[in-house]
Amino acid sequence: MLIGRTLETAAIDRLLAAAREGLGGALVLRGEAGAGKSALLEYARSLADGMTVLRGVGVELESELAYAALHQILRPAFERIGQLPEPQAAALRSAFALTDETVDERFRVSLGALGLLSEVAEERPLLCLVDDVQWFDKASADAILFAARRLDAEPVAVLFAARQDPAHPFVAADIPALSIPALDATDARALVTERLGDSIAAEVVDWLVESANGNPLALVELPAALSAAQLSGDVSLTGALPPTTSVEQAYLERVRGLPASVRDLLLVAAAEETGERDAIMRASVELGLDAAELTVAEQYGLVHVERGRVEFRHPLVRSAIYRGAGFVDRERAHRALAACTNDVDRRAWHRASATVGTDDEVADELERSAGRARLRSGHAAAAAALERAAELTVDTNKRAQRLVRAAWEAWRAGRSDHATALLAQAGPHVDDPHLQADVDHLRGIVELRRGVLIDAADIFLAGAAAIESLDPRKALEMLLEAREAAGWAGDTPRTVAVRLRATALPPSDDPKARFLVDLLDCVGRLYEGETTTVTPLVHDVLDRADGLDEPRWLVWSATLATAIGDEARESLLMRRAISLARASGAVDTLTNVLLVYATMGLLVALDAEASEGLALARETDQPTAASTHLSMLAWSAAVHGKEERCQALAAEALALAPLGVPARTIADWGVGILDLSRGRSDEAATRLGPVVRAGHPYFAVMAIPDLVEALASTDRLELAEETAAAFIEGFAQPGSPGWALALAALCRALLSSREDADAAFADAVRLHGESERPFDRARTELLYGEFLRRERRRTAAREHLRVALDLFERLGAEIWSERARGELRATGETSRKRDPSTVTQLTPQELQIARLVAEGVSNKEAAAQLFISPRTVEYHLRKVFAKLGIASRAELIRSGVGSREEALAALS
Repeated sequence: MLIGRTLETAAIDRLLAAAREGLGGALVLRGEAGAGKSALLEYARSLADGMTVLRGVGVELESELAYAALHQILRPAFERIGQLPEPQAAALRSAFALTDETVDERFRVSLGALGLLSEVAEERPLLCLVDDVQWFDKASADAILFAARRLDAEPVAVLFAARQDPAHPFVAADIPALSIPALDATDARALVTERLGDSIAAEVVDWLVESANGNPLALVELPAALSAAQLSGDVSLTGALPPTTSVEQAYLERVRGLPASVRDLLLVAAAEETGERDAIMRASVELGLDAAELTVAEQYGLVHVERGRVEFRHPLVRSAIYRGAGFVDRERAHRALAACTNDVDRRAWHRASATVGTDDEVADELERSAGRARLRSGHAAAAAALERAAELTVDTNKRAQRLVRAAWEAWRAGRSDHATALLAQAGPHVDDPHLQADVDHLRGIVELRRGVLIDAADIFLAGAAAIESLDPRKALEMLLEAREAAGWAGDTPRTVAVRLRATALPPSDDPKARFLVDLLDCVGRLYEGETTTVTPLVHDVLDRADGLDEPRWLVWSATLATAIGDEARESLLMRRAISLARASGAVDTLTNVLLVYATMGLLVALDAEASEGLALARETDQPTAASTHLSMLAWSAAVHGKEERCQALAAEALALAPLGVPARTIADWGVGILDLSRGRSDEAATRLGPVVRAGHPYFAVMAIPDLVEALASTDRLELAEETAAAFIEGFAQPGSPGWALALAALCRALLSSREDADAAFADAVRLHGESERPFDRARTELLYGEFLRRERRRTAAREHLRVALDLFERLGAEIWSERARGELRATGETSRKRDPSTVTQLTPQELQIARLVAEGVSNKEAAAQLFISPRTVEYHLRKVFAKLGIASRAELIRSGVGSREEALAALS
């Protein structure tokens, strides 16, 4: 048992026990250097009887080489790569340079890593030990974290050890973590006594405990710097290592006692990040050194040489040796290693490490290395190589080009802040308009995904204007982004400006370019209110969209279908966009496709898509998308009457949402609906008033009928009429979607005299019957039934209240169901509470899996599309079968759970 680590070892025990039971998980151990993290990993390894163990250790000098750390972890499992679905297998082969294949999609590599861990765990439980993860290259860290978050149904335990180092933070959201504290004085004394016995003098123990500050490694290593006479107390410790001495310094003191040739050998070993003995020997020969002298360092306990590898006693030994050497010595070591390695990427970095000032030849070599990294989805490595190449570049213009390209790669790697910093560094040196367009484009994208939408639209519009005469296609690309930013902001002037600028571009022979211009033309004209005149062009664009394979273009086409009320075409285009985004493995694209789909289907609250989109938005660090997905989940919780969940999700969405995004409006709207469901009409009116007056334009309009209901029920009829007019006259005109016309009729019914209300309610019900928005219809049926009961037309009231109750129960809207049931009782009819729909009992992930399997997709295919493992699919599918009371995939397919109708009813 490790001294002073009871809590930590207990957590590790639970992690391994769960993995053996088939319930995977991960744990991060955080602590300062020498806190005992590596000892805890070794403790876990000692308990791993009957488990496969994979290991990886981060090396600071290797942190810029794409997938170097992941390669180290998964190398023993390479023979299993062929057992993965081909897209994942190809991604891993590309990432590890096992073939000449190129796969420019980093999340396919991550999914491949998850799949490979799952394959290894097929035979027996797997323990994955990851030390010094703060020094992992970004691509490897992202991939192993992606896998670690998806181990629920896998017999896999992943244990990370991360140094608390602000300069190299390891961010592992959603993974449990333990901070490893310093040992208290009692445990520190116990550790010294255990290691050194009773022969050490008491005052020396006191000195060690004070000097180590509770650091276990210091307690173990500091005595090595003392002589036997000092340890016994025969010689005073005056002048010995001061209490503030670091463990690194203690190691360095030991190194300095070695012969110069051995120190040089150790420096070569420290600079050679792979630990391959042959590489170290070749570099030693290059420097005129005798590699056999490493045995001296081994005798001193600084390194261990075995099986063709040189391993340092502790990572701090390596860093102490490397940092303690002068630049000239480090330069010699790197030059020797560069001269002897066959790895072109390592050679480029060794040469760069040995260079001061500028060197175009080395810069060119790094640029080529960046190109290779990019083809393997190693975007962070490509960014680092291009950034260092820029530093080495003589020509100012070329330096700016490399910085801009580095910024794009940093963005693709998920490092938005670094991308912004690189653009700022390049800015003063950019004088080429084409390069400036690339700068503007990336600045706009960062703002679109993480900042203020209006600012993003302005950046894109200005950038397009500056480049349109030189590169119309680039201008069109930026106008498409401007349309997205302005659309999410609900900004009509900027949407119209996009349309005018797009239609003014020179005509193109490219059918896709013509399609995009027409699409932007349609959107702008719809925003201007030209619904009737633009409808023929909209239908033409939608017909042409059927042949597209770009998910984002399909999504934008689907919004056109929404605008003209073609819900069938909208659904078809959105489903196809989601399918293509899943197949591509592009998580960021899928995140935003799901965002549009969930908001377009907001009134049927598709929790499965919103939950998945939220997880992916967090994974890709997109706060704009994450906040909007949160707000939609809050809206859905309101529909279900889950007050605490609604309030919590709404608060989280509001805290995360950048200015101008729809999340704020949707969240507040949801809380207003929650108030309505519980009969709190005054509170609902107070909440919904600001939503309608100052909220996001589109969703503010959507909330008007709810505000009208709240105002009407509190007898503020004049204000209710003014509010309803804004919806009826400004939105629900001929040619508008059927659901909008139905809600307009409902508003008229709520504000009509007793004589006219009946016809208006009937009109609303009829129009709802032509739309796929069951929650709206249920509420209209409820209000109609309440009106008829008040008119003492009980038989007619029951007809509508039964429909409302049935719809609410199918939707899982419990509070609304209770209201409808209460109204039925008031008419003299008693209604038995219906058992919840089995479909609505499925969790969002279970529903996603059920839908895919019901479409005939295999477990492996479903896993690839949902970015989980096949075993996780199998695990959740068993739960689906149990909840639905079926026993086979064939029954699931016959159940229709994957159909559009079931999706509309599944608000779990």
